[in-house]
Amino acid sequence: MKFAAIAESVVMIRFITPFLLSFMTVAICSEAAEFDQARKEGEVILYTTMVVSDFQVFHKALVKKYPFLKVNHVRLGAAALVARAAAEFRAGKHLTDVYGVSPDSLNYLRDAGVLAQYTSPEAKFLHKGYMDPKGFWSAITTDVLVTGVNTAQMNVKAAPRRYADYLKPEYKNKMAFHIGTNNPLIGMGEIHGEEKALSYMRAFAKQDLIQHNGYTKISQLLAAGEFPLVAFMQVTKLEKIRERNGPVDWLPLDPSLATVSSIGIAKNTPHPNAARLLIDFYLSEEGQRALKEIDKIPLRKGVESDSKRIAELIEQAPHVIKYEGDPGKQIRQFNEIFLGR
Repeated sequence: MKFAAIAESVVMIRFITPFLLSFMTVAICSEAAEFDQARKEGEVILYTTMVVSDFQVFHKALVKKYPFLKVNHVRLGAAALVARAAAEFRAGKHLTDVYGVSPDSLNYLRDAGVLAQYTSPEAKFLHKGYMDPKGFWSAITTDVLVTGVNTAQMNVKAAPRRYADYLKPEYKNKMAFHIGTNNPLIGMGEIHGEEKALSYMRAFAKQDLIQHNGYTKISQLLAAGEFPLVAFMQVTKLEKIRERNGPVDWLPLDPSLATVSSIGIAKNTPHPNAARLLIDFYLSEEGQRALKEIDKIPLRKGVESDSKRIAELIEQAPHVIKYEGDPGKQIRQFNEIFLGR
């Protein structure tokens, strides 16, 4: 019986192997054909919020691998990028290949019909949760919202480690909060549902928060001792100060919320193969290392942040905010809770 089973297995292997080889050959030929087409197209038009100085570092790595690829980099603010992309689409002008902006903006363009679905072959190397479930965008870098602590004013062991801790009486009038973004409300809604998130945020707002605008400004004020705590704070700003021996430390939450920078491809891209090649490079090892050079948190497994603590934080799988709710409604809710309007 054993010999019969072995013989049967050998026959099956002989039968299946040609089909596997044929499939692999077709896949390799297809990739080679797409690469040749990208080379012929020779350029890609990118609308992005990435500042020019950062893009220059990324572009240097890109042209090293693909010297034939010319990237026409158009730097725009998020609102201007969305308005321009939507206007061009409505006018039937197919001018752009790739959009680099936050997921909330890409979701708007997706719903307006501007984007096409594309899952890069490099996406399988990203940490879990950093892709649009519907396939319209890929995250390229991240930041994570944590608790920031001025260690000269408060022992880290006494600082909030859970969202419920933010509501404790001992932290009233001691926490700073970035009033310029509603990411905490959106993230909490995705985790707990709208009603629980609104209830929590209303209780949080009653903590006599020290309101400021801008993550960089808040991190500097924390280090200067203007307040002992900051809630929902970008970890990159805190870690940079901590590594320079500033009186700052941070604690992850349960789970922490992650925001991302992302990219998507235009439905009517004039350079489809070059566009896909650019997106593939963003997610490749070389592309992720280039983004790491400009102090971004990379998302590809095997390309870790220079900070061991941040690398460990990413491994803990924070909740990646996907922005699938009604943005107008969320803005109104946030303003009503925190700004009284």
